[in-house]
Amino acid sequence: MIAYAQWRKIGRILIISVLLWKATTLLFAAIATQILPLQLAFTIWRDGQYKDFGLHLPYLVSIWGNFDGFFYLAIARDGYLSGQQPFFPLYPFIIRLITTRFDMPYVLSAQIVSLVAFMAALIVVARLLAYDKKLFLFPLMIAVILTFPTSYSYGATYNDALFFLLATLTLYLGRTRRFVWAGIAGAAATLTRLNGLALFPFLLVEYMLPSGDEWHPKVILQSLRESLRLKSLRASHIWAAILIPLAFLGYALWINGEFGSWQTLFSTMSVWGQDKVTFPIQVVWRYMKIFFSHHPASLSYWVATLEFASFALYMTTLIWSFKKIRLSYWIFAAVSILIPSLTGSFAGMPRYGLHLYPLFLTLALCLSKQSGFGKTIYFLAVLALLFFCIALFTRGIFIA
Repeated sequence: MIAYAQWRKIGRILIISVLLWKATTLLFAAIATQILPLQLAFTIWRDGQYKDFGLHLPYLVSIWGNFDGFFYLAIARDGYLSGQQPFFPLYPFIIRLITTRFDMPYVLSAQIVSLVAFMAALIVVARLLAYDKKLFLFPLMIAVILTFPTSYSYGATYNDALFFLLATLTLYLGRTRRFVWAGIAGAAATLTRLNGLALFPFLLVEYMLPSGDEWHPKVILQSLRESLRLKSLRASHIWAAILIPLAFLGYALWINGEFGSWQTLFSTMSVWGQDKVTFPIQVVWRYMKIFFSHHPASLSYWVATLEFASFALYMTTLIWSFKKIRLSYWIFAAVSILIPSLTGSFAGMPRYGLHLYPLFLTLALCLSKQSGFGKTIYFLAVLALLFFCIALFTRGIFIA
């Protein structure tokens, strides 16, 4: 349990940190206007008929609806049209509810949903750290999350903040053995993003390994035998974990009924070159060819570098955290990284880390062992990358 005095301190850290983060993202976006031209085709202003999106709002408000954000707003307003199936329904559904209830522009409603979800997610992070007896990491963990190079998405018209909340809530409910609620939260996460499916193996492993040295083979086998007893299964409510794949199945069946084939969920991703299962080694080879065929001075070269570096970072932290974090966390991170790496491209990789509590936990654990100089170098580097990403995103240049 977290004492009241601790909660007050955590609350102060959280509020001050988020305010500084938001001010920094706005400052970086303002500076970007003096450096890069605006690519209108990928901004919220790409189609003038969507007046109620919030085109009349100040630039530093409306600019966060660029790229995929435009599609979430369109789905919230008009429902699904052909080609929009890969954008899962829970986030635009909530945007529509808020917009209808409070009669405000869609882009503003979307940012409110994202920011509220993000604040709630950070509170869950604190609860989870406290339960795992790692609350001392909270200030460093918050700094790692807020300075992550694509953290601007937490405040944009993207579903990353909502998914981070629901995924981390699933981890917390699973850790505290409230499996029915964990299954419900995991199902909601799956209706937000496809990688919510990675929460299913997390819950199964978390159920089987309630305590002890969960990485030891003998403990795993013993816990597995005990967990598979029918009486134990009835009492545990672990069956609720099936709600996670059922949520995905329900969405696929709805697509099948509305558009004639559930496969459109994946076939429409051909626009991004992500419609076929590809072995990760092949994807790595594709990026090697990009590095040899593109000029280092080109923007595409550096975007590809960031995508590949993101994948390399996730793999490095996964290897480093082996036996250093809870097994169920590690499996959740591993499956979460595997799912997008099978799509044939690392195009979304810079953002996928935003969803992973285990990634941030690993980075915080690693940084906690570094000197003050090491921490300074790390945060200066990620702040530079954060500016780079915000500049491209807000000016309509694809980054993730």
